[in-house]
Amino acid sequence: MNWKDISEEIEVSSLKAVESLFSRYDREHIYALALFTSDDGASISMAANTEEGYQAHLAAEAEDEPNSPEDEIYYRWAPAEWVVEGWDRAAFSRVNALLAQQEKSDFDSYFDNLIEAMITALATVKETLGERLADVTAFVTVTDSGAAEGIENASASRINAADLAGRFLLRFG
Repeated sequence: MNWKDISEEIEVSSLKAVESLFSRYDREHIYALALFTSDDGASISMAANTEEGYQAHLAAEAEDEPNSPEDEIYYRWAPAEWVVEGWDRAAFSRVNALLAQQEKSDFDSYFDNLIEAMITALATVKETLGERLADVTAFVTVTDSGAAEGIENASASRINAADLAGRFLLRFG
């Protein structure tokens, strides 16, 4: 299977997952959405956060000690701290099976193609859903990776309208 087909499969999976996410969190304001993989690129998952979930997380963390401004930024933008991590794994089962079959002898090329396919798919989903995702900052990330911030910034710039991307890019000052 080629990367165009994989990108389309990621798009189908992401669209299905986002639809179920909106259905489940219909009474909350989703502000962030991410597709993520790990450094080995073995699978793709989705994460999301809501304003309500973010505020609850801040309150829970503040019970031990006050949150610093850096803590607040981290909790807002780190998918590992979000309400939803690994959303709708079943939606991604087919694409993850396809990824398991991909040739990885040139891993750098494989990984670059994977990130590009994730960005393309998420941009298409955001465009397809239009107003429903207009105020949602979407990006691609890699868990526990030194490359994560660069991938997040590059993907956010490509996926989101300039105002959303700009605010996201300034998140760390």
